[in-house]
Amino acid sequence: MFKIIANVRQRYRWALIAIALLISGSALLLQYGFSVQKYDAKIINMAGKQRMLSQKIAWHSNALLSSRIDVATHTNSLEHSLAQFKTAHEVLLTKQGSSYRYLTPELVKLYFAEPANLDSEVNEFIAQASWLLYQKGEVDTQVLNVAHVENLLAKLDRAVTLFEQHAVKKVNRVSNLELLCWLVAMVLLLVELRFVFMPMEKEVERTLTALQKQKDFVAQMSQNKEHFIARASHEFRTPLQGLITSIDELSINAEQQNIKTQASYCALRLLSMLDELQDLQALSTGKWAPILKNENLLESINKVVLAYEYAAQQKGLTLITHFDESLNCFCKLDHQRLQHVLTELISNAIKFTDKGEVEVAANMQNSQLQLTVNDSGCGFSSEITELEFDSFKQTNHFQGLRTGLTRAQYVVKALHGSLSFKNNAANGAHVTLNLPIEITNQQTEREVEKKLFCLVVEDNELNTLLLTRILATLGVDYECVVNGLEACEKVGKADYDVVFMDLNMPVMDGFEATKKIRKELNKTMPIIVVTANTSAEDMDLIYEYGASEHIHKPISKQAVADALVNVCIANEIN
Repeated sequence: MFKIIANVRQRYRWALIAIALLISGSALLLQYGFSVQKYDAKIINMAGKQRMLSQKIAWHSNALLSSRIDVATHTNSLEHSLAQFKTAHEVLLTKQGSSYRYLTPELVKLYFAEPANLDSEVNEFIAQASWLLYQKGEVDTQVLNVAHVENLLAKLDRAVTLFEQHAVKKVNRVSNLELLCWLVAMVLLLVELRFVFMPMEKEVERTLTALQKQKDFVAQMSQNKEHFIARASHEFRTPLQGLITSIDELSINAEQQNIKTQASYCALRLLSMLDELQDLQALSTGKWAPILKNENLLESINKVVLAYEYAAQQKGLTLITHFDESLNCFCKLDHQRLQHVLTELISNAIKFTDKGEVEVAANMQNSQLQLTVNDSGCGFSSEITELEFDSFKQTNHFQGLRTGLTRAQYVVKALHGSLSFKNNAANGAHVTLNLPIEITNQQTEREVEKKLFCLVVEDNELNTLLLTRILATLGVDYECVVNGLEACEKVGKADYDVVFMDLNMPVMDGFEATKKIRKELNKTMPIIVVTANTSAEDMDLIYEYGASEHIHKPISKQAVADALVNVCIANEIN
């Protein structure tokens, strides 16, 4: 790419230089033509003035010869006219070396050759007028009579004509040169078009074609990566669903509580890594958007802190928390992403603290959450103002997938908050999170008022078991099918209050089944999509096909209950 830019630049410069030189030459030629015309006009004017002066001289001379009345007036006018006539004649006959400056060969012949011999005639005319004016001798009146003056006028008129013809020749010559410059410019443009711009266009076209192929390849690779991450996430979330639910439902004694905490920590860490990969993909494609929910802020923070108690105990660290009572409120926020951010901050603090403690403190003032994480570890080697997105450029203080804190910072910015990193006064790191909070009214437990009959569409037995177990605890009756085709058959025969629809299934997937239920079967019952897909395109598509709500795996009892309440209330309103 840089090679073609340099090549295009070089060709373009040479083309511009050639055009600039030609334009400059044409401009200089025009200036020369204007100066020649201006000077020739001056000479022609001077030659034309000679005719008028000769008439004035003859008239004043004859007036002095025939009458003595008003002698002073005629004398002054004659003296002035004679001086101008003589000076102009001398200028017209100015020599430049051995040749005359303003006279062409025809003019030289007119002025000095027989029979015209204009120079001698003019000099004789000037002499006779001077003798008359200054009383120097006998005046030849024949030289000053009308016939002789008319003959002189004819020769002077011929001189003016020759001067004009010479000027016209110069103008024609400049005009021809200008026409030649125009023709050269046209030829130069054609040459540049053929040998500069057309090859340049072909080279640019070839390069753009190659770049388009590379762009298509990169886009395909990005799409493949997105599909792989989405598929891998889906496959990992299925066993994680069972693992997390099973751990939560374990009833164990106090001695085994550490084991349960360890298992919960590992499962949540795996889920966090999956979220990290998916968020990273969404971040790189600009498809990330916060999902706002109305939940208790203190509970959201405590869920993360409790999960890291085991990790702190394993390293012999003390995990200290200071949570102000002001956090015990319900707020509209992307609680899951807030938990991801807090997970990254606490995880890195524990990783880089070999002994001592990790302190997490939070309070809320004026609808602003301020959360700090302090550790007694190694701290930062240098000041951090902005985390690098490129994992290879990040400081060694960050481990794991090396994208977590960058992702956390992106999330915080999207939520209109800020993250700052600095060292403690003694040792260790000090991380501060500031986040605006929209406090809402306390959420009350909502229940579905009537007995529901649901259809569960899920091909994975473990997911079916977990979902039906939750539905049973909520007092919901259900039937199960393993693909979208069976779901359409069931919906066509029975009336269900709600359909729980998985998306990735054999025979007929959830997309097609949802579309068929709405368009062909004309059923209006709520459809709750239960999926591990987090792709924005997939979410948009399911709602376009007619989904009412969606739940991301791994699911929880609260998420299922909220979804049921939401769709049932909406259905009653409709």
